[in-house]
Amino acid sequence: MAKKPSDDLFEKSTMSFGEHLEELRVCLFRGVVGVVLGVVVGLFVANWVVRFFQGPLEKAMERYYVSKALGDLAHDYGDVSYEVRRMILDEKVIPDPLQLDVSRLAEVLKLTYPERFSDLQLSPYWFTPGDLVASGPSDTSAALRITQALKEAARAKEASPRGRIVEMLRDAGHDELLKDLPASEQPTAKQVSQLIAALNIVAGDQRLHDFKEFQDLPGPDSAVTQSIRKSLADQFDSEQSRRLNKLLISSLFPNDLKKARVNLLSVFTWRPVKVRFQVLNAQEAFMIWMKAALMTGLLLASPYIFYQLWIFVAAGLYPHEKHYVYLYLPISIALFLGGASLAFVFVFQPVLDFLFTFNKGMNADFDPRVGEWLSFVLILPIGFGISFQLPLVMLFLNRIGVAPLDFYIQQWRVAILTICVISMVLTPADPVSMLLMAAPLCLLYLLGILMCKYMPSSRSPFEEAYEP
Repeated sequence: MAKKPSDDLFEKSTMSFGEHLEELRVCLFRGVVGVVLGVVVGLFVANWVVRFFQGPLEKAMERYYVSKALGDLAHDYGDVSYEVRRMILDEKVIPDPLQLDVSRLAEVLKLTYPERFSDLQLSPYWFTPGDLVASGPSDTSAALRITQALKEAARAKEASPRGRIVEMLRDAGHDELLKDLPASEQPTAKQVSQLIAALNIVAGDQRLHDFKEFQDLPGPDSAVTQSIRKSLADQFDSEQSRRLNKLLISSLFPNDLKKARVNLLSVFTWRPVKVRFQVLNAQEAFMIWMKAALMTGLLLASPYIFYQLWIFVAAGLYPHEKHYVYLYLPISIALFLGGASLAFVFVFQPVLDFLFTFNKGMNADFDPRVGEWLSFVLILPIGFGISFQLPLVMLFLNRIGVAPLDFYIQQWRVAILTICVISMVLTPADPVSMLLMAAPLCLLYLLGILMCKYMPSSRSPFEEAYEP
């Protein structure tokens, strides 16, 4: 018959209750000292820790910017050449489009290099292919419609604004230019440039805005044209004359030519892909530095803290319980580190790539904040590390008699559902990270069953229950 247990919890202990409290106070004080020393060390390496955790995000954003640059070039300019593709992929440089005012560029070149560019003439009111209304890089229907309208005016031989344009081209001796204007449904780049050249020839002739057909030409810019006419009547200016002609010609083809604008030159500058992390206020960077130092200090001091906790509880453990601690504590630490490492090495990349696909689909830029990223980068590994304790939890419940082995085998469907729910809670709000956590946990559930079946177990001293 089992002996009646004593009500004195410290009957067989060498320490009284007060001495246990004193030992607890000493262990807590030592643990706090260890944390303080760890934080002091963390203050010196906090910047390195932050940069280390920024690494996965920087690589993911580099891939995002490179992929987005290739997609934008293919959308705007058709096929991307092999050389450009290799430069973007290998050297990690992306194009940065700029719009330059050609007239200002000409002035700068004349002033900087007068011996080379003294005769350079660039007008901000010249027509360019960018003035054609187009819905895509290969849409030249606007050039075709303008050409057909001019050829119809040439055949009609009527005194109309478009007929005047044809007449001016002939007077200038450019009949061959009119004949070579695009006539097919897919004009070549050379034919489009010939059309632009014809429009510029007419725009440079001051007689255009003096013809009576262009005096009261209706259009959205009629008030502007009247103002320019008044200024030209006071003092003639060749650039303002060209500007007025461009406004008038654009009003003749409102569906094919954009509203008259300053001639801008589109150029590409190449810049390396560089990710910059943002902070919203002055103290945020300091708080991030302190958070990194505290996190590093806790990590460095954790072995010493666990050691102090072990000192405190070791006196109250039975010999067989100490044996289990020595056996399973390293396994628990290895599982935690394995889960955290798995999240950092293998999970961050697919999760970030998945999330950035939505930025690319919405054409939305992403300005990463250091504080938000550190919260994300800490939650995911810690969640993985905690969840990887599943086999030990299963073994513990089995050994204390709460969950027999047959229960684990029979309830595997419920276990998988529970694993999916836990993965959803411990990971950010995206399906990729949840699946990447649930898949290893299912394997760990199988490992827990094997551990319950094959790990040794010893007889507990509490197996003989007290019966009064």
